[in-house]
Amino acid sequence: MNDFHPSILFAIAQETLGFWLYVGLAALALVLVLYGLSLVRGRRLRGAPLRYAALVGAVAGVAAMAIAPAATQASFAHLLAAIDFILLGAIGISVFVGATFALTPVFALLGFGRSEEGRVSLTSAQ
Repeated sequence: MNDFHPSILFAIAQETLGFWLYVGLAALALVLVLYGLSLVRGRRLRGAPLRYAALVGAVAGVAAMAIAPAATQASFAHLLAAIDFILLGAIGISVFVGATFALTPVFALLGFGRSEEGRVSLTSAQ
């Protein structure tokens, strides 16, 4: 473990995922920009935007669990061991969390819910 460095993890991810690593990093950057934009505009991130995002995330998680075996050229008949079902559940949960995280600022910016009273200022008040 003396030779371990975090850049090694990046190299492994780059070798494994290839182009999709950069697509994922760009999507993460876009989501962070949307969060910042929604905070600067004074939009609420809790309440209605979070509920709608969680609802869409739950549907996406169930859909991912239904699609995952076919995407790996398997079927539900091939799921035999407990670890298969645990990993299928982990896929559904991770898609739910990711979709909820990504869609909350989108629904806030689309106007679901109310605006906050005070806006976030990027500079000091003068």
